[in-house]
Amino acid sequence: MFEHVDEIDWKALGFHIYGAHEKIPQEIRNLLSTDEAVRGEALDFLLGGGQDFGSIYETTPVIIPFILEVLAQEGAPGKAALLRQLAGQGYQIATSGHLPVHEMDLYLRTYRALISKLDLYYDLLTNDLGEVQMAAVELLGTLAGDAQQVIPALVEQFNAQPDEDLQVAILSAIKSLLARLDWKRYDLKTQYASFMYDVTEHHASNKVRITAARAAVETIHPYDEVSKRNLPDEVMKLLVQEFLNPVAVESWRKESPLIYQEEIVQDLARLNPAPLLELIATPGLTPEQAFLLARGLLANAFIFYEEQQQEHWLKQPLFDKRNEGDYFVAENYAMAPYPVFKTKKNILQAIVNAEAVWTRPTNLFSFFYGLPDNREQLREWVSSIEE
Repeated sequence: MFEHVDEIDWKALGFHIYGAHEKIPQEIRNLLSTDEAVRGEALDFLLGGGQDFGSIYETTPVIIPFILEVLAQEGAPGKAALLRQLAGQGYQIATSGHLPVHEMDLYLRTYRALISKLDLYYDLLTNDLGEVQMAAVELLGTLAGDAQQVIPALVEQFNAQPDEDLQVAILSAIKSLLARLDWKRYDLKTQYASFMYDVTEHHASNKVRITAARAAVETIHPYDEVSKRNLPDEVMKLLVQEFLNPVAVESWRKESPLIYQEEIVQDLARLNPAPLLELIATPGLTPEQAFLLARGLLANAFIFYEEQQQEHWLKQPLFDKRNEGDYFVAENYAMAPYPVFKTKKNILQAIVNAEAVWTRPTNLFSFFYGLPDNREQLREWVSSIEE
């Protein structure tokens, strides 16, 4: 293994995440160490750990093939950790947005390195067990550029594996892939809609049904109201229940339940407003939950394009407060109200009527939409809108 690792002029490639190019060959060899700590340190050095997890540098696409060599070796240690690390790079690419040309080229080379062994990932998903399977699903869920190949493989594995946790992971991965499709591949949304509907309505596991309902939201064509109307009622019912009593939250989200509830609200904000209106009228809401629902209702009413929905939920200046549900922010985004507000009076009235929204100060409304942050001023403004 690694027969060419010493032949590469690593320094000539350009930036490495932690410098020290001369250490790269030995750290690659350390991926085969029997000592888990040594392997972990090597992986962190090669592809980034902590806040650097998922970072991509000029050495990254050249390092990845050596990691794939380890994954392909029978009995190699630490395969789950390797797959999760590669998922970090995959996620970085999938969520990268606009990049300078140089970065675009680097990310493309890294993506090509990742997908060079798709069959290897499928084999690990099919024939390995436990952590390795779950990690393979996580990685495959980031490879949106090849969704047309990856989704059928995941669906096949879903049907072949009765394990509840694995099925939940597979559906979450498919949701991520469908969410990142470019418009030229929206036919995949239609292609897998019936599969998601069937699982949502008929699967024996409540956790699996909830995850399928969340994935079913991604089958909506952003500019086709018919696809919204075709969603089974069970989708919205399950999402409402999941907001009030989360049961399908992934283990890594359990310490920050409000972030998970925010994700549920993001799903609901793309459907008709009835479920959010039902939720915001629910007695006993915390202020944090009420802020989430108010934000979801505003997004539902006044944001019309899928990409703007995504951008809206990224606008959270006090990010360290996100897991506490804080939605009053330091700086005012000062967006002017849209004229279409006249057709959304019922949504604004529901927000005014929700006691929990007004139990502490917020500039949620002015920050996003230029609306009054004071309840009485907002009530007065809503009353002035002609039907």
